Amino acid sequence: MKIINYEQLFGEFKPDGAISEDANLIANALIRELYISSNHNLARFLGLKQCFNNDMAMRVWVQKRLDAQDGYFVEDMRSQLQSELYELLPHSDYGSY
Repeated sequence: MKIINYEQLFGEFKPDGAISEDANLIANALIRELYISSNHNLARFLGLKQCFNNDMAMRVWVQKRLDAQDGYFVEDMRSQLQSELYELLPHSDYGSY
């Protein structure tokens, strides 16, 4: 009986559009830092198909941004993407006078 190493198999045949470990790390940090809930409104602001819930929309958006970079440091990209998110997302007038 042959034993199949599924992690190796999936790694070799990883489909296009799969979310990398770096993208997951950055997306998880942004989700925690920005208190992003798990509804379905974020995809619209990120320019993605609205079929994604907020968690997956964040991961897809981060992955697209990482794919567009030649080389990057995870922490630098997290900071850059956090700044971009502040510009993309609607701002509340709560607390302003």
